[in-house]
Amino acid sequence: MKKKYTMKDIAQECGVSAATVSYVLNDVPNQSISEKTKQRILHVAHLVGYVSNSSARALATGKTNNWGVYAPHLGNSAHKQRLLQALADEVEKAGSHLVFLTDKCLHQKITNVDATFALDVSQEEFAVMGENSFVPLLYLDGQIEDDLFFCITLDAEAIRRKAQQECGCQKIVLICDRLACRNYQQYLENCFDEVLTFEEAENRAFSADTAVIAPSTFRQARCCRFSEAELRRLYQSYAKAAVSMAERAIARDESPTPHLIRIL
Repeated sequence: MKKKYTMKDIAQECGVSAATVSYVLNDVPNQSISEKTKQRILHVAHLVGYVSNSSARALATGKTNNWGVYAPHLGNSAHKQRLLQALADEVEKAGSHLVFLTDKCLHQKITNVDATFALDVSQEEFAVMGENSFVPLLYLDGQIEDDLFFCITLDAEAIRRKAQQECGCQKIVLICDRLACRNYQQYLENCFDEVLTFEEAENRAFSADTAVIAPSTFRQARCCRFSEAELRRLYQSYAKAAVSMAERAIARDESPTPHLIRIL
């Protein structure tokens, strides 16, 4: 049987008093409680299944069978397009539909979806989405130090090892989109000798002891490429992990699990 959470449990999780939690959940007016504290209490209350406010309860329990995705930097990125297609397929298998969210999700409450994916957004944008969301919010191609949220990224260390084994080079350069999340960008820069955008790499001359991880459109230097079958498996694994974590969050599955998941 799942634990029945109390206001005291929520207060301990948020580092506030039980009275503060009661004021927020019961929408008591004229209390000097910061908006940030209110949002965190409401978010924790939703995640553990405890909400007393009727409108919050409707948001927490009403199912729409729509899952939202916010991907403001999609552009012509082959990586993001592959990931979104795989994600849409896996969401359909879960019996729901993937719908695109506009930047309104940065200015108003996220409603009419059962879960939300934020793909390649800045940490500041993700924090705002977290404050505006009463449904599970998952960070794709990003990482944040907050165990309220699941973060899912590619396993850069494993990708580097693959390149070293295939090309026999110790120096490995990654060519990819510039990322909005500073933490994830820094992670990649720590894993590879260089991380370059396509524009930065276009006219670079790479030494013979350097292997380049790049998409098929990049023809220079010694490249390590994933086969089409490997790419399908990679993106399917990424999407499956994202959907699985979203389903667990929606069901409020309390089984221990890491909140930062690396995929290869």
